[in-house]
Amino acid sequence: MIAHLFNAPLGETETAVGVGTVGSSEAIMLAGLAFKRKWQNKRKAEGKPFDKPNIVTGANVQVCWEKFARYFELSEGYYVMDPEKAVEMVDENTICVAAILGSTLTGEFEDVKRLNHLLVKKNDATGWNTPIHVDAASGGFIAPFIYPELEWDFRLPLVKSINPTFTLNFSKGSSQIIAQYYQLIRLGFEGYKNVMQNCRENMLVLKEGIEKTERFNIVSKDVGVPLVAFSLKGQSFHSEFEISEMLRRFGWIVPAYTMPADAQHITVLRVVIREDFSRTLAERLVADILKVLHELDTLPSKISRKMGAEDFGNVKGKKVKREKLMEVIVGWRKFVKDRKKMNGVC
Repeated sequence: MIAHLFNAPLGETETAVGVGTVGSSEAIMLAGLAFKRKWQNKRKAEGKPFDKPNIVTGANVQVCWEKFARYFELSEGYYVMDPEKAVEMVDENTICVAAILGSTLTGEFEDVKRLNHLLVKKNDATGWNTPIHVDAASGGFIAPFIYPELEWDFRLPLVKSINPTFTLNFSKGSSQIIAQYYQLIRLGFEGYKNVMQNCRENMLVLKEGIEKTERFNIVSKDVGVPLVAFSLKGQSFHSEFEISEMLRRFGWIVPAYTMPADAQHITVLRVVIREDFSRTLAERLVADILKVLHELDTLPSKISRKMGAEDFGNVKGKKVKREKLMEVIVGWRKFVKDRKKMNGVC
């Protein structure tokens, strides 16, 4: 069923081959190891060195790909997915190129079709046979239902393996395969399509609500995993980490992340839209974000607090800036007083 969902080129008498794993990390380990062994056997048969395999990975590379490179003696260090640059990195020791369908931070799908096209040309020119693995742990059960025209799967000749998960929980135990089989039969294609479309619609509701605050830039894309990643506009006096921390009082766990290498100056808040995240919850989250922003606006910024502390500790004859210290004291007194009035929402 999954092979047909991912458009595997199976003949009438052929059977799909796959394996159940504990989670996406183990799936990647097994796929990577299979590519490595196949590459080594081919190099041995040709009488060529086989001791320095490497792997080319996409943007926002998942931690498990780094682990694979370390555990199985590969050189890995590419974090920006540009199909042209990725293919340039491929050499005769590359066991595979790994594309990610749904990055961890922004949910964006990498351009597997473009990658396949460029890699086919390079393979034809060099005589190599470098394949593609798609890490679809996030997007594998989203794209087939709401982006069926998107070519990322076995329709592309160089895509040789795919690892998906059936939920948006990412790595989790997969021992209940029979229960999942029941879900596939019960819901069917149309059932999963309805679930994913509903998630996408609620994602758009949340995105539009956040945009209307005029305080954030939307980092995520509309096409991808149904999530909203957003960051504060301009030179804000407060940080995404402060917003994340204060939202916990309203019952929300909204993680804040610093982007990977080459974009480390950007911090984002991320909300993944799951099946049980309704339109009502989306509207409530926007309302609570506005409450947090209003509260932060009444508090001194971290910069002011830092400057106040530096002035207070300066004992070398320089004048202490009383106004700045009073701003800090008054702000925090108000903060503590307001907290005492609350009913302990958490």
